[in-house]
Amino acid sequence: MPQYVGREDYYAAAIAILSGSGAHELTMTALHRGLGVSSGSFYNWFRNWPDFVERFLEHWCGATEAIAREAAGPHDPHERLELLRRLSRTVPHDAEAAIRVWATTDPAVAEAQRAVDARRLEVIRRAVAAAGAPDADELAELCLSAVVGAQLRHRPVDVEGLDRVLARFIALVEAHSGRPD
Repeated sequence: MPQYVGREDYYAAAIAILSGSGAHELTMTALHRGLGVSSGSFYNWFRNWPDFVERFLEHWCGATEAIAREAAGPHDPHERLELLRRLSRTVPHDAEAAIRVWATTDPAVAEAQRAVDARRLEVIRRAVAAAGAPDADELAELCLSAVVGAQLRHRPVDVEGLDRVLARFIALVEAHSGRPD
């Protein structure tokens, strides 16, 4: 058994369960088994299951915010779009697909999902607008829809295929902005 399991370990275990088995398998028992700890460890970090879910969702939203902050760095529009493409590889897409399914039955998860999607849409819109594309809102919606579609269409998510789609998206944005590839 591990000697020390922290809050972040619980979040990582939740991501692994969501990625591998889906939201219906995300339980306290599954977390304990996955981490090799007793149930008492859970209560060192969380009051109860709803508290865990709330904090896990905050953690997930925080990860989206961290990507948003990093993506805001480059001033060159092409570099910003390429950075977003690279950062998309760091997202646990299979877990996110499971979270999307979970959101259909849990209002708190649905609210977090809407917040994450809204934040991502804004980040993409800003990057597309910075590239000079006149229809940034529509193009951002197209991009986010492609990511969501890839998450829900393939299990496991075809990250290489998604990367190719995002490369084509960047070419589309640059064509709309008058900038050569």
